[in-house]
Amino acid sequence: MGVTWLEVFVVGMVANFITDLYEFLLERSVGKNRDWHLVGRWVAYLGRGILGHNNIANTPAARHEFSLGWLFHYLVGIYFAAIYLVILALGLQQPPGLLNGLAFGMITVLAPWLILIPGLGGGVFAWKTERPNFVRITSLSVHGMFGIGLYLGTLIYAAIW
Repeated sequence: MGVTWLEVFVVGMVANFITDLYEFLLERSVGKNRDWHLVGRWVAYLGRGILGHNNIANTPAARHEFSLGWLFHYLVGIYFAAIYLVILALGLQQPPGLLNGLAFGMITVLAPWLILIPGLGGGVFAWKTERPNFVRITSLSVHGMFGIGLYLGTLIYAAIW
C-alpha cells in the first residue's frame, strides 16, 4: 500500500479546507482570532534568521505577509497529511480511519503550542497570551477538526481515484 503525491495533496487540501471552515465558525461564534498576516510575518522573519519575537504584532510588517501566512498554513497541512498517510501505510500498515485521523490531528497541536505560538511571542503552550486556556482549547479543537478533515480527505480521494 503506497502513498502518492496526488493523494497527499488532496488529503492535505481537504483537511485544511475543513479546518478553515471550522475556524471561521469559531471566529464568528467565540471570537477565535485567525491572524494569517502575523503568521506570514513570522515566516518572513524566519528567512532572516529570526525564530522568535517578544510580540510579533510589534515587529515591522513584511511584504505579502498575509499571502505568505496562508501559503505556510496550507503547506504545513499538506506536510502533516504526508506524515499521516506514510505512517499509516508504511509504519502501521493500517487504512486511514476516523479515530487515527482524529488522534493524529490532536498530536499536530504540538506544533503551534511548541513552535508557532512561542515564535509569535505567546510562550510555550500559549502561557503568555491574554487567554491561554482559550487558546489551548480552541487550538486543540481546531487540530482535532484537522484530523477529521484528514479522514474525510481520504474518503474523497478514494471516491475520485
